[in-house]
Amino acid sequence: MTVSSSRERGIVPQSRNRSTRPEPKGRTCGMVAVDLNLADLDERYGRLRVKDQRREAQLMTSMVEQGQQDAIVVVAEGEGRFVVVDGHKRVRALRRLRRDTVKAVVWEGPAAEALAAAYRSASRRGYTAIEDGWLVYELHRVGRWDLGKAAAAMGRSKSWASRRLGLIEGLPECLAEAVSTGRVGAHAAATYLVPLMRVNGQEGRQLAEKVLGLGLSDRQLKALCASYRSAAPAARRKIAEDPARFLKALEAAGRGSQDPALSEAENRAFNQLELLGNVALGLVRGLPRVMGYDAGVAARGALWPAWERAAKRLALLEENVASLKAARETNRGCEDAQSRSADGDPDAARAGPRQPQDRRGLGGGPHRGTAGYSERQRGGVAAAGQASPA
Repeated sequence: MTVSSSRERGIVPQSRNRSTRPEPKGRTCGMVAVDLNLADLDERYGRLRVKDQRREAQLMTSMVEQGQQDAIVVVAEGEGRFVVVDGHKRVRALRRLRRDTVKAVVWEGPAAEALAAAYRSASRRGYTAIEDGWLVYELHRVGRWDLGKAAAAMGRSKSWASRRLGLIEGLPECLAEAVSTGRVGAHAAATYLVPLMRVNGQEGRQLAEKVLGLGLSDRQLKALCASYRSAAPAARRKIAEDPARFLKALEAAGRGSQDPALSEAENRAFNQLELLGNVALGLVRGLPRVMGYDAGVAARGALWPAWERAAKRLALLEENVASLKAARETNRGCEDAQSRSADGDPDAARAGPRQPQDRRGLGGGPHRGTAGYSERQRGGVAAAGQASPA
């Protein structure tokens, strides 16, 4: 290790350079420029910052091209050991590049003050809520500083420091570890997962623990937690059981193919009904052009029988739906019946579901409710007779 003062080396630290941290107000603190061996560094405070693989890869690229631009900040601990208080990403990048030394400045004062000064000099940019809380915890719980003193040293209010401390002390160990290693974004953890675990008890905790191993983006976590909060209890259980499957269904729903709140059979029925409705609209537009009074013999021989077969199937479907609606009304129970009776309409509680009136079919006659197929068939045949010359 080579150590020399800034004056002896002809180097005057610039106050605007991130590599030289401003001194705390009310204290005169010297800075010493050093070339340190990486083997002499203690990185115990690296746990206070989140690892970001993407940013560290960019930093490595920059160091290959331009070398180390900003010095790290360390505190001497004796016996040739130095504790890193700022610059952990630079140290890790240099280790990966197999470098032996690092440019550093030595803070001649307590490590806690150096940590607070590094936070202030960064203008608090680049720190997430969880990183804020880790630093408050380090100063207040570990360093035994009064909470007000820790907040002032960071340039914050005591109430802000209390909220950040509460966030950290309520953070499960598994989630803290995932954030620290970069497996989960700190912002997403604080904004989505922590409230999820606090509000939803054991089920929310189980869901969060499963999410940690999925490598989800902030956008995916936001969508997952929002869906969980708004879902019914049964749907919540499905989401908690298999969040990865739910996210796949949610993405498919975004493409219009599935609703994640429905089962596979329910989604299939929904899509078939949507398809049926779209086909019906297409026929409303297309049939007049091919089944009119001037339709040819081949068209009459193929299209009208096809319509009759379709009408039979639609009649079966309509009767099936009518029975389902009646069962639904019946299953509403005695409370519905009593409520309707109290309104002065005792017969209304026994009445079945009302059906849309005067829905016009292709045969030209009105269809009333769930009338039998024979009536509609007669209308269709009559229309066929009118449209088809003898």
